[in-house]
Amino acid sequence: MKWVIRILVVLVLLIGAGLWYGWSQLDNLVKFGIEQTTPPVVQTSVSVQQVKLSIFSGSGVVDGFEIGNPKGFSGPRALRIGRTEVALDTSSVRTDKIVIKYIRIKDPEINLEAGLGGTNLKHIADNAKSFVSQQPPPAGKAGVSPASPPPAGTPAQKSIKLQVNELLITGAKLSASAAGLVPDASAQVTLPDIRLTNLGTGSNGITPAELTAMVLSQLNTEAAKASASGALKNLLQKGTGKIDAAGGIKKLFGK
Repeated sequence: MKWVIRILVVLVLLIGAGLWYGWSQLDNLVKFGIEQTTPPVVQTSVSVQQVKLSIFSGSGVVDGFEIGNPKGFSGPRALRIGRTEVALDTSSVRTDKIVIKYIRIKDPEINLEAGLGGTNLKHIADNAKSFVSQQPPPAGKAGVSPASPPPAGTPAQKSIKLQVNELLITGAKLSASAAGLVPDASAQVTLPDIRLTNLGTGSNGITPAELTAMVLSQLNTEAAKASASGALKNLLQKGTGKIDAAGGIKKLFGK
């Protein structure tokens, strides 16, 4: 009988050690996942400083999320989010759709760079939209074809269903420059808060790529609005040269 108890004790210890190791590596696994799955969506580099998640409460933070500049732009990065707070509905983790109570993006830094082909932010937002359009339709939408096949070499993305009850972006700082067009010219502005609710409430939810595209599209829209007046307007006028202010802004942001 004693040997049975000993075996059970060893098994419990091994299981406990395995669970502890899995939990201790969760942060690194999420960090790795973000850095591996996001670059194909935005078509540029992505890095994360650290991730801290609680498997018990479902809350966590992502620190130092950065999106690099696409080809043709000189700055080191297009977007940096110092801190993102996330809260999951832990009861949904075992279901077909993960419910995120909120995503709170605080004080993102947007380095908007204007070029002859548009802004870096517009390029990245367009890349995300293009990626989403090329993905296979979700289950339940048979007969709907993607706009075009994924580019050769694009890694397959596992279909993860999400529902985001609230997405809030506050204190976004927009720094604009026209590198190559107006050397040493720059302007800064703080964007209004962005709040999106009830994303992916349908049965199909939304994918992480769709969520990324939504966020980038909203930031691009607000950047376009901010650029329609004040110092940013003057900067973009200089950068676009031969076209008028409104036309220049439309060209840069695709509006």
